[in-house]
Amino acid sequence: MRTAVNLLNGGTKVSIAPFVIHTMTAIGRTWIVVLDDSRTRFLRHDESGKWTEAAKEIPSAAAGAFSPEIRRAAREQFIRKVMTAVDGACDRNACDSIVTVGPERLLRTFRKAATDRVRVRLWRERAGEVSFMTDDEIAKSVEQYFRGNKT
Repeated sequence: MRTAVNLLNGGTKVSIAPFVIHTMTAIGRTWIVVLDDSRTRFLRHDESGKWTEAAKEIPSAAAGAFSPEIRRAAREQFIRKVMTAVDGACDRNACDSIVTVGPERLLRTFRKAATDRVRVRLWRERAGEVSFMTDDEIAKSVEQYFRGNKT
């Protein structure tokens, strides 16, 4: 693995791999994780140029809960399932970078639950309600992140 010497920190060797991933992200190796209260969708760019399903959708039980405590516990369990799926993809080297899209409360929970494997691949996030957006609308909303990048 390549390293860079950090002269400001007494010459400490620091891996530059996360920085290379961050600045050289290829659209085809990026997952979009779309979080909302009812489900999570996973998208990736395929060879034909279209955004397709990267993994099976995960439904949430948090949407039907009435009590705030039950809703919070269901949301945390839901995010753990999502994190298991994303971490597994990272372990299989199925993606180089991850873009998360969803309400801020879910993005915050996702960041807290992120494993180290996922954390180094988190590239961008966009807060907003996405429950009524189609996959194409979501892809268009994050398209600006990929300007200049090739598949």
